[in-house]
Amino acid sequence: MKTCNTLMRGIVISMDENRQVFMDGYVAINDGKVESVGAFSECEYESDNNLGGSGFVILPGLVNVHSHLIQGCMRGMAEGTTFEERLFGFYYPMTGACDEERSYDAAMPSIMDLALRGVTTTADDHFTHLHKKSIDGVLAAVDDSGIRCRMARLTINDKDAVPEGFGETLDAGIAETERIKSKWENEKISVTASTIGITYCEPDQLIELWKWTDENNRQFDIHAPAVFDQKYLAARRGWEGGSFEWLDHVGILGPNVIAAHAQNLRPGEEKLIADAGASIALVPDMEQVLGLVNFNARPFLDSNITCGIGLDGAVVAYGHNMWTAMRGYLTAQRMGDQHRLMMSETDIKWTGEEVLYGSAEQALELATIDGAKALMMDDKIGSIETGKEADLVLIDRTEESHLTPMGSLIASLVYGNGPNQNAIEAVMVHGEVIVKRGQHQTLDHRKIVERSDQVQEILLDETNARQYLRKRSRFNWID
Repeated sequence: MKTCNTLMRGIVISMDENRQVFMDGYVAINDGKVESVGAFSECEYESDNNLGGSGFVILPGLVNVHSHLIQGCMRGMAEGTTFEERLFGFYYPMTGACDEERSYDAAMPSIMDLALRGVTTTADDHFTHLHKKSIDGVLAAVDDSGIRCRMARLTINDKDAVPEGFGETLDAGIAETERIKSKWENEKISVTASTIGITYCEPDQLIELWKWTDENNRQFDIHAPAVFDQKYLAARRGWEGGSFEWLDHVGILGPNVIAAHAQNLRPGEEKLIADAGASIALVPDMEQVLGLVNFNARPFLDSNITCGIGLDGAVVAYGHNMWTAMRGYLTAQRMGDQHRLMMSETDIKWTGEEVLYGSAEQALELATIDGAKALMMDDKIGSIETGKEADLVLIDRTEESHLTPMGSLIASLVYGNGPNQNAIEAVMVHGEVIVKRGQHQTLDHRKIVERSDQVQEILLDETNARQYLRKRSRFNWID
């Protein structure tokens, strides 16, 4: 028998190219990597550290392809507010008031949410830099949590979309990106440069940001179309086409581009994306919360465009739960399909032969291997295969009533919003267990909650944003 650092046993949902599921499988781990995976009857490994067994499920770590972690200081405050109230009333002011220490405390609850529910890799877009080391606070929280992160530092400077004082020059943005890259990059953290959307950065400087990513073999992460793209592209930029048409027109729509949200496309833009080899970060849970019934991922998926699922920030992604987002992808898509059908002039009658678009298996793909591809990391993560990082989730389903009977396990996981937190026996990154039985192994849950509450109270008073808390609430809140 061969020896390994850790030997896991259970139902192994590998997410490999052939989508093999080993009903009684094993994963052998050495030095943080998967050394072998397969049917337990063929296992040639033994270990002093054995995890799992009958009734357990082993999955690749989940991948969140879009977030704004610093938004933890305003979780849920989107409720009862308009877009411009959110952005200018409290988003910019509250995040702008976050120095390094506050940013750490603001980001940590969202990061904990991710880790405790099985996310081992997250992307992040950080774009408020009144305190240049605000981003350092977020990365320190990521580092302490043990999960992976692809951090995009977003330079913003368009006076029409950015409040006074929040903009910065291209040189300052690139210099800070280089500083952060030098300080924080390691085996788990990578850093790149980007901007929010086309109308948040001067066009020539946006192109220069993309050139930096191209020269440094990095990803370019952009919201497209961003809300202000639709408002300002034609009126203030003189561009009558779509956001992706503009990116293609200036020569930066390529394989290193990942576009978040990507709804309300113009006809044919999905072909531009497919031909360029760009990726899409779908954000269905946020789209659903905001009532956007026209959510549509089909043009991308039918065009074989790489897509992953993202959560956005806690201001609109309240629970920060990737399992909810998987279910949200399916329900948002199907509601959108029904809305488009009802709005069409085609008189289509129900026959009973219809199959709803999408599946739980597809949703799980988007949250694992496809998310890894969208972040250009599928050579390391996203599936359980020999040589890949041992980023794994071990679920104990022996007492999970919503995961029985076994016949439709993946559907039960996805539509049931995943396992209960205490049923997640282990979350592993690079072979190290960072979460065990629903508890982070090095972080103090109670202290994180306490500090988060304190920081929000301070920020609400400093920025006069308390007026937006529980705005338009029907309840009588008594101190």
